[in-house]
Amino acid sequence: MHETVTPLAGGPAVFVVLVLIVALTLPDNRFMQALGAGGLIMLITGMVDDRRHLSAMFRFLVQIGACSVMIWWGGVYLQDFGQLMSSNVFDLNGVAIPITVFAALGVINSFNMIDGMDGLAGTIFLVAAAGMALFAHLAGQGELLWLLLISMAAVTGFLFLNARFPWNPKARVFLGDAGSLLLGFILAWCLISLGGGVEVSEHVNDEGLIGNRAFMPMTAVWLIAVPLLDTSTLMWRRWRSGQSAFAADQYHLHHAFLRAGYSVGETWLGITLLTLLLAGIGVALEFSGFPGYVSFYVFMAVALTYYFYIRHCWITQRMLGRDFVYNDFQVQETYD
Repeated sequence: MHETVTPLAGGPAVFVVLVLIVALTLPDNRFMQALGAGGLIMLITGMVDDRRHLSAMFRFLVQIGACSVMIWWGGVYLQDFGQLMSSNVFDLNGVAIPITVFAALGVINSFNMIDGMDGLAGTIFLVAAAGMALFAHLAGQGELLWLLLISMAAVTGFLFLNARFPWNPKARVFLGDAGSLLLGFILAWCLISLGGGVEVSEHVNDEGLIGNRAFMPMTAVWLIAVPLLDTSTLMWRRWRSGQSAFAADQYHLHHAFLRAGYSVGETWLGITLLTLLLAGIGVALEFSGFPGYVSFYVFMAVALTYYFYIRHCWITQRMLGRDFVYNDFQVQETYD
């Protein structure tokens, strides 16, 4: 939807800010070192992909490598899913490492796929990071809190040049795949560390729960619910229609808003409100003291409602009471 050359400098700019401040304030933290190394891998891969369009398989292999850095150097992985479907703890046992990688890849790629409109990815990142910062503060995890605050500050600076403001009628800089993969990587590993992570050297306590857990694993899903719902719905639709699950198309949630005639600003506001609503439900369920399986079943109800409503929108060519007025979008990618 942009017909002018727009620099893809958002990702490198955010990375430079993070590396400089973390290097000055937390130089000996193993988690931060691993996050920086893995983040650099993601950044470089995204920059190459922005320029040359790498294959999905190659991107996945690189992402698995970056996640392996976090697991073996950073010492963080999922030990269990808490009380996922019943009062019993859902232990991962021998599949903990592959499930951790799978979960991280899901967050990274769903965040990458939601980055299709000015201001959207950055705002979703801020909502998720703010929720995690709250729980990190309450759990006394000062170093992760500091990382999240720095990340939020860097992304806020980026949004001043990316989101639609009176002085900014269109984005002057994009995240690019480099930025969306980097931010997705940061989100994934902060969520894993706070919601289900465990230091390799530590053990599960007598109740079968991780001692350093800041919130239930399902709360992490609520904090990044919109990208996860959008991506899973799209991939299911593509699979059912015989298409590649990783093929690009224009059937994302924001495309439905735009096709229904909503402006970019209105679309951003609508998705932001939905993001805040779902994150708020997750936070409320966390503070309510309900077991994890209540959060899981509520989320499944929300997910099914979302799926059937979006499916209905595409079938009827209507959304939120408006008929679709655009059949397609002409997107041009221009490089220097």
